[in-house]
Amino acid sequence: MLEEDTSPGRHDTIIAACDVHRYAALGCRDYHDNCTDNLHAALGQLGLRAPDCPAPLNLWMNIPVGPDGKIVWGEPLSKPGNYVTLRAVMDCIVVMSTCPQDMIPINGAACLPTEVHYRLLD
Repeated sequence: MLEEDTSPGRHDTIIAACDVHRYAALGCRDYHDNCTDNLHAALGQLGLRAPDCPAPLNLWMNIPVGPDGKIVWGEPLSKPGNYVTLRAVMDCIVVMSTCPQDMIPINGAACLPTEVHYRLLD
């Protein structure tokens, strides 16, 4: 459950987690880190396996949908220091991946992935 959001509130639930196929479609010829592989690696460290990659909550991603139904890969509206507070209302496993996208400006005009930090609250 989202309890607090200090950003402009633009988050995405439309775009699937990136994978090797998306990077290939963008012209990447070599392996590129991606959120799908990050998820499977993190679960593997716990001895778990996901048959599919679930739909992600893409915090701070600016993916507006136009009147024609087309999506745009927008630059983030959030600023350093913005944060969200999420509350788990049941036992769960959360995997967080810093977006490794460096080919389109989803991480800003410089196309540089940005660190993300988290902490557990009581």
